[in-house]
Amino acid sequence: MISLIRQSKACHRASASLLKTRAFPVSAIKPTIRFNSTVSSSSSGLIKPAGTTKPVNENELGKVLAETIRSQGPLSLAAFMRECLTNPAGGYYINKDPFGKSGDFITSPEISQMFGELVGIWVLTQWMLQNKPPAVRLIEFGPGRGTLMSDMLRSARPFKQFENAIKEVYFVEASPTLRKAQHKLICGTNELVHDKATGVYSSKSLYNGTPVFWVEDAKILPQKSSDKEEFANYIIAHEFFDALPIYQFEKVADEPGVSTKLPSQRPASWREFVVDYCVPKPTELESSILLPNQSIVKASAKNGGKLDKNDKPVFQLGLAPSWTVPARIIPKTHPRYDALPIGAKVEICPDAWEITEQMAQRIDGTKGGVLVVDYGPSDTIPVNSLRGIKDHKLVNPFENPGEADLSTDVDFQAIKVAAMQARPNDVAVYGPVEQGDWLHTMGIGARATMLANTQTTEEGKKRVEQAYNRLVERGGGAMGKLYKVMAIVPKGQGKPVGFGGDI
Repeated sequence: MISLIRQSKACHRASASLLKTRAFPVSAIKPTIRFNSTVSSSSSGLIKPAGTTKPVNENELGKVLAETIRSQGPLSLAAFMRECLTNPAGGYYINKDPFGKSGDFITSPEISQMFGELVGIWVLTQWMLQNKPPAVRLIEFGPGRGTLMSDMLRSARPFKQFENAIKEVYFVEASPTLRKAQHKLICGTNELVHDKATGVYSSKSLYNGTPVFWVEDAKILPQKSSDKEEFANYIIAHEFFDALPIYQFEKVADEPGVSTKLPSQRPASWREFVVDYCVPKPTELESSILLPNQSIVKASAKNGGKLDKNDKPVFQLGLAPSWTVPARIIPKTHPRYDALPIGAKVEICPDAWEITEQMAQRIDGTKGGVLVVDYGPSDTIPVNSLRGIKDHKLVNPFENPGEADLSTDVDFQAIKVAAMQARPNDVAVYGPVEQGDWLHTMGIGARATMLANTQTTEEGKKRVEQAYNRLVERGGGAMGKLYKVMAIVPKGQGKPVGFGGDI
């Protein structure tokens, strides 16, 4: 699989080249608009239309994407998501803080300090199981506001030997806005230094003066200097994988333009879903490229239903009429995809494979660990899970690019496969288990009782109870059931705490 994964990395570039030559006309795409109404490690390429010489603002990103599609051809879903989330000029995560009541969504660390404290306790138990290595490096992917890490570091204070062993903290963060929020929370007024040669930011934390570093890409994280890594690397990825760009594919019985056999005799092949756009008020030229069975999109009620130059294009997902480079390579990376029957649809995230491999490589045979907390099915391949989130509501992910968060269900089994194939003799994978079960195993009941007893008002006690319930409840797709927890640990250490193990 690893060799195929490396091939899939190259397909990003090859796919872009193929689209520039317009391998198929827009008019050939079958429209299949589908959406559910809920930081990438790769930096954005800042798509610009021909002739653009200055960055675009957030509200213009959709027009830029539409012009790119018009000039180069439909975009892969992964490319569309990457631009919507991390385009330097208008990406969702670049210039805003999406967390909390004033943002678009609330995550577990923002609900209660108990979540971050118990993640910190999990790291502590790993450290103890591994004979207390003297040098610990904490690494968090997609750290949000820094709330989770702040609670983890605070929870280490009563355990002085462990607190003193924490020598470095690393954040993998692409957003300048969130980096500033993390620095303020973790480091206070301590200076934030930028090394322009490496692109790394650094400061000192308020917790024991521990050095803190920020990198925009996981590839910039410190590499192992020898077979025996000096640091024990404990990696946290909370709601990180769900924001990575995905590809969507469907397995079909024929491949037009390639085989001359009758449809019933043609071998099955994979077809990619790509992103195109509708034209609100087509010109004569644009009328010729409307999608099959597509009617002109009506204007909104503003201005009496009349369109003006500020109307935005309407994006949609459609099935490519013939092969694309990603369709030829990505579904072949593992039999769990390629063995599926005709008509099957899948979502695949090559970035998740690569990042999981990097995480696994930072665990040596005796120390370190990875904790992944995210949402998605435990043992099946996600399908049709792309969602947009804005103002705490589920929205169409193809409307207003850059203005809503985009996320998908995480393929936990793909993470497991990637970790095991990267380090088959050195790591073991446990889970996923439901978040509610994991938190109970880690002791959230006792912690909630203790925290409630410190409250001096009934209102304070009620807040603790509500936060506890929100984190662990399982009914109706609540967080306790929807979110899953998975661990990647050294193979010889046995089951970790929270997954059937004990200290």
